[in-house]
Amino acid sequence: MEIFLNKNRKGQSLLEALLAVAVGVILIGAMVVVIAPTLKINTETNEAKIGAALGRELVENLRVVGERDWHNIDTLATGTSNIFYVTSTNTLLVATSGLQNITIGTTTYTRYFYIEDVCRDGSGNMSTTTPSIFGCADDGLVDDPSTKKATVVFRWPQSATNTFSTLFTRWKSRVFWQTDWSLGVTSSIISVTSSATGFVSYSNISYASTTGEIYISSVVAD
Repeated sequence: MEIFLNKNRKGQSLLEALLAVAVGVILIGAMVVVIAPTLKINTETNEAKIGAALGRELVENLRVVGERDWHNIDTLATGTSNIFYVTSTNTLLVATSGLQNITIGTTTYTRYFYIEDVCRDGSGNMSTTTPSIFGCADDGLVDDPSTKKATVVFRWPQSATNTFSTLFTRWKSRVFWQTDWSLGVTSSIISVTSSATGFVSYSNISYASTTGEIYISSVVAD
């Protein structure tokens, strides 16, 4: 009798173990079904954030290029077929033909930009339409040489192509940049396009420095 009971207990224990394994497999399968889409969504969200950040970085780098010299932008070939990216050369950012691939983690992102002319009507209002391949004049409009439209394009595997556009305007016109005033006061008027290092008169400034830069010597009360 005792031997019979032990055999039943062993059979029952084996059945319970099999049931526990089956339940565990079912739970694990259910967890995979729930967690896998969540992980995929999180991965896609992170990729979208990184892609957008790379796009914003490109447009800010292009802004630096343009502010250093407007002709760095307005001399670029226009149109969607002429693509560029910004790279660093000798500590300076420059626009380079082609597209740029950046690998972050296991994902490779692609980014570039292209430039388009900006047209204005007879009243000076900016046109919202893209100029034809023949330019603004073909649409009866006038080209604005001091404004350019830049469109940034970025994407990564399994993503749609993302774009956003911004306007760049020439807001400063630098004819002559003087960095040396070491000559000081002279008796003649200095042309703004001259390389002379003097000036006619001065007040409340100090110019006797090794580099010839001008400094405010003191604050004068009203």
